[in-house]
Amino acid sequence: MKLDVNELAVTVREQDMNGTLAVLRNDFWKFASWGAQAFKNFNNKVMRFKVNGNHHKGHVYVVVNGSDLYDVYLTTTHGNIVKEMIDIYFDELADRIDDSIERIDEYVK
Repeated sequence: MKLDVNELAVTVREQDMNGTLAVLRNDFWKFASWGAQAFKNFNNKVMRFKVNGNHHKGHVYVVVNGSDLYDVYLTTTHGNIVKEMIDIYFDELADRIDDSIERIDEYVK
């Protein structure tokens, strides 16, 4: 199934993109390991960036839902949904994304 950004933007709240990026970049090395690039802001509601991780290569969409929690969608570069993560608290956001994009348990001490 393809992610429709316009449809998604209707159902979510505005977010402070710089604040969301600050949360993600809090652990610089974790964030850097994703190879995050090509950031795009869709009407201050949907943030998209491209990653080149160990487990996922494609796009990551981050939105704030009506409960003021984050929803994350991992897609291919063509927009096909690979994984959805719903109702994520801000302090779990980077770890949940990292688990799906890059984390390898054997490397964690």
